[in-house]
Amino acid sequence: MEKLHNPPAIANPETVASLLTVIQELGSAPDLRAGLARVAELLRSQVPYDNLSVLLLDDLGRELRFELAVGYPVEVAEHWRFGMGQGIVGTAARTREVIWSPDVCEDRRYLRATDEVRSELAIPLLAKGRTIGVLDVGSQSPHAFSEEQRAFLTSLAGFLANAIENVQLYQNLREQARTLSLLHEVSREVSSILDRRRLLEKVAELLKRLIDYDLFSVLIWCEDRQLLDPWVAFDRQGLEFGGISPIGLGQGVCGTAAALRQSVRVPNVHLDPRYLKCMSGLEASSELVVPMIFKDRLIGVLDLESKEYDAFTAQHEQLLSTLAASLAIALENARLYERLLEDEKRIRDDLETARQIQANLMPKASPWIPGLQVGFAYEPARHLGGDFYDFLSYGEGRLGIAVGDVAGKATAAALYGSFAIGMLREHAAHGTYSPSQILTDMSCRLRHLKIDRRFLAMVFAVYDGASRTLSMASSGLPYPYHLSGGEVREVQIKGVPLGLMTGTTYEEALLVLAPGDAVVICSDGVEECRNADDEAFGGEQVRQILARLANAPAAEIAQGLLQAIQRHAGMAEPSDDRTVVVLKVAG
Repeated sequence: MEKLHNPPAIANPETVASLLTVIQELGSAPDLRAGLARVAELLRSQVPYDNLSVLLLDDLGRELRFELAVGYPVEVAEHWRFGMGQGIVGTAARTREVIWSPDVCEDRRYLRATDEVRSELAIPLLAKGRTIGVLDVGSQSPHAFSEEQRAFLTSLAGFLANAIENVQLYQNLREQARTLSLLHEVSREVSSILDRRRLLEKVAELLKRLIDYDLFSVLIWCEDRQLLDPWVAFDRQGLEFGGISPIGLGQGVCGTAAALRQSVRVPNVHLDPRYLKCMSGLEASSELVVPMIFKDRLIGVLDLESKEYDAFTAQHEQLLSTLAASLAIALENARLYERLLEDEKRIRDDLETARQIQANLMPKASPWIPGLQVGFAYEPARHLGGDFYDFLSYGEGRLGIAVGDVAGKATAAALYGSFAIGMLREHAAHGTYSPSQILTDMSCRLRHLKIDRRFLAMVFAVYDGASRTLSMASSGLPYPYHLSGGEVREVQIKGVPLGLMTGTTYEEALLVLAPGDAVVICSDGVEECRNADDEAFGGEQVRQILARLANAPAAEIAQGLLQAIQRHAGMAEPSDDRTVVVLKVAG
């Protein structure tokens, strides 16, 4: 910093040296007011005064505010502002000239801040040709401040202006660093929090580090009600604040900012006709509202209120605007995520209802046929399965058995399978058709539905208890197994899946069953079951399991085969539905 050359003769050079040292140290001082107070204390011994103040221009260069006030009433120091050209102080700032008023009683420019002042000296603080403030000293004596003292103070003001500007630059850099750090932290937080309320609570906590507010609230725009709904509000201690009412578009400062989609900063809410008190328990004096916009759509507003007048600066407005842009994106993502959760819950509820309906469509037991045991086991790969089985009364002593596998899985396959069950039951209600006739008719009807990428593999069989015969037809399901005399053989009946081609006919196989014989019908999810090493269960293992269980009741054969498949799969997730139906003639 430059040194003072040829200073006017002052009574105490040592004090002057100390004064200049203190001014030089202002540039690195963390607290500008404390440094200025030290300057005022040392200056008093050189230039006796009764009042001394340092007023600095605001960010917009419109008003002078007290940064230091010695000898002034508290209400003046905290609330008074001087416009450019207003009073002796404002005139000095505007003209950039030193103004000495030997008797303020005769000076029409004087604004009475205290009753005791008779003479005043206002010196503009100029840094790099720019006015940054005013050094103002007053005395209760008229014609105070000699020419020598005025020259000394004018020279000192140059050093003081440079020191203050250095402090302001340092504070701005520090504020920018803190702001960037906060914005980085906020961006990290908002990207990981998908709960809107918890997100806003975190923002309120982080914002408190940079802006001193008495109330922080967030109002979210409700398109249906056309209102700004209060979501969160916290006081300066971080405690939740209630009692905020919804606000319409254009109402109050919040509604105005939302309607204009521009930030609104109000230094004194009592002088602003737009101000609308929407809560009890807080006497606000200043307010800053910033809208949150996402893709030209209003998300809501951020609202800061303070009990102090003019508590929010242009830097605060810029910070909050930057934050609002990031927060709008985060809130929109969180809203979409919440909607996704709601949709998922609704789908889960619908699936659970569909599962219950499907479970009720599946028979819990078969109609009783003398001399016949029926066992079954079923495991869907997902919440809803594409496999199904059904047992139909087919006349006196006769039972219709169906095992089907719809191409695909989940909801569409389950609906298709339910439709097929309905068709089967319709046929059973209107007469007794042979298995091949059933498959031919169902294939034709399903083909006429013209549902793309949907077809049905099915075995339909009819057991006649009087003759102990089982007639079967298949439309592409794996070959059924016939257990007889300790042997396991495949019943090789083929067929095209239902609904795939027009004009399809199906062959029919007839088995004469002896006491102790069993027939096992499986969907393809049984043989194709894979373990963690991608090894299929295979038909050979199915035959070995069935041979081992051949003498067991029908229900134990079905459950035993399914359990063997589950052991093979281990922790691997099922890739297909698994259905086993066993018919066994009593010994």
